[in-house]
Amino acid sequence: MGQSFKVFFIALPILCLAACFKQSPETKSKVELQYVLEQALKQENVVPVVIIGSGPSGLSAALYMARAGMKAFVFAGPIPCGQLTQTTYIENWPGHDRVLGSELMDDIKKQAESFGAAIIHDTVSKVDFSQWPFALETEDGRRFKAMSVIVATGATPRGLNIPGEREFWGKGVTTCAVCDAPFFKGKEVVIAGGGDSAAEMVFQLAPYVKKVTMLVRKEAMRAGVAMQKKVFAYPNAAVEFNKEITAVHGESGEVVAIDVYDNLLKTTERRPIDGVFLAIGHDPNNKILKGSSVELDESGYIVMNGRTQSTMLKGVFAAGEIQDPVYKQAIVASGEGVKAALDATSFLYSIGFNAEIGEQLDKKFFENFSDEKTEIQEISEKKELNELVLGAKGVVVLDFYGSNCPMCVRMVPSLEAVAHKLSGQVKIYKVHHTTSNYIVRVLWYKHDIKIKSLPSLLIFKDGKFIEMRTDCMSKVELLEYVKKFL
Repeated sequence: MGQSFKVFFIALPILCLAACFKQSPETKSKVELQYVLEQALKQENVVPVVIIGSGPSGLSAALYMARAGMKAFVFAGPIPCGQLTQTTYIENWPGHDRVLGSELMDDIKKQAESFGAAIIHDTVSKVDFSQWPFALETEDGRRFKAMSVIVATGATPRGLNIPGEREFWGKGVTTCAVCDAPFFKGKEVVIAGGGDSAAEMVFQLAPYVKKVTMLVRKEAMRAGVAMQKKVFAYPNAAVEFNKEITAVHGESGEVVAIDVYDNLLKTTERRPIDGVFLAIGHDPNNKILKGSSVELDESGYIVMNGRTQSTMLKGVFAAGEIQDPVYKQAIVASGEGVKAALDATSFLYSIGFNAEIGEQLDKKFFENFSDEKTEIQEISEKKELNELVLGAKGVVVLDFYGSNCPMCVRMVPSLEAVAHKLSGQVKIYKVHHTTSNYIVRVLWYKHDIKIKSLPSLLIFKDGKFIEMRTDCMSKVELLEYVKKFL
C-alpha cells in the first residue's frame, strides 16, 4: 500500500507536466498584447486607424471611420479603387440601374475624402502585429504605427501557369478585356473561365471581335442565370464545355494559336486564335499577413471572429475578398467595410480613444503622407514626337494609355511619382492610343513598334527605341526599371 502511494506521488507531478504540454498547442504560447493608451501616446507617428486597400470595402470603411471623427489613412495599394475599376457597367448596385465601375468607385472615393479620409497612393509592404500600436511600412519607405488596422487587400486574378502564358503576356494574353478589347477588332479570341467574370468579358469583347468563345473546364457555367442568358444572346459568342487551354503559341511576338484539351474525349487540338483572356478566379492578397499573428485558413483567407469583421487578433479587422471566399460581390464587400469601421470604432472607444487624444497624436506625427508628383505632359503631334522623343538626348518614357483602361489609371500615380523623383534625368510623356493616331502609325509603320496592349511603356534613349513593357508596375518597380537606363 505504501509503495502504491509512493508511486502515485512521484507520478502526479509528471502527469501534471504532461497535461501542461498537452494544452500548449491550443494556447500556442502567444504573447498577450497590452493595449495601454498611455503607452501609445508616448510614441511618435501613431495614427488611430490604417486601412490597407482602396476597393469597395476599404473606401466604405474609410467613409464610416471619417464620419465618426477618426482620422483614417487609406493606402491605395497596387490597384487604386480595386477590381471594380476593371469592369464596365454594373447593374446590381442598389440605387443605380446602370453605372460604370470606375465612376462608382470614384464617387465613393470622393465621398470618403469629403469627410476627411486621406487616400495615399502607396502600398503597405510590411506589418508587425507582435506589438501595439501595430507597426507598418510601405513600399515608399514610410514607417508609422496604428492603433487599429482594417485589412481590405482583396484578391488577384489567377493565371493558368501553362507554356507560353508569360512569354505572350500583353502580346495576346491578358486578364483585362475592357483594356484590350479594341486591339482585337475583327479577330477571334477565347476566354478561359465560366463564372461571372468570364461572362462580363464576353460583354466587353463581343462589340469588337469577330468571335469570342468561352472555354469552360467543367460541364456547366458558374455564372448567374441572368449573365448566362446575356452571353448566349450575342450572335458572335459561343460556349464550349469540358475544355481547357494547355499551351499558348505565338509568332513574331504575338499569339497565333492555343492547345485545347477535351476533358471528355481526352484529346488535344491546336486551334488558331488571336487572343486569350483569363477569367479563372482569384487568390487572396495575403502576402503581408504570412508569418504574422493574423490567422489564415488553408486557402489563405483571413479567419474571422464570429459574425463580426474582427480577426482573431484584437485591434485588427478585415473586409472584402481577403476574408470572403463565398460571396465575392462588391456590394457585400462594401457592407463588410462598414461593419469593419464600426467594429474598429468600438475598439478604439473601448481603449479610451477620443477627439482630444486624436489631436495629441496629430502633434506627434512627423511622417510625410503627402504624394509628391509631377503631372505628365500628353503629346499627339508630329512635331512633339520628333523633338521631344526621337530628337531628344537622354532617357524618354512614352506611356500609351486608354481612357477606359483600369490598369492605365493604376499606372498614373506611379508615373507621376517617378517623374518627380527623376526630374532632370528622365522625361515622361503620355500618348492616348486612339486620339494620337499619328504617333501610333509612325511607330508602327516606320519603326516597327507595335502597340497591342494597354498600358504600354516605351523606353527611348538618345532618340533610339530600347524596349517596351506591357505590365502594370508599382512606384517602386517603375522607379527601379527606369533607373536601369540612366
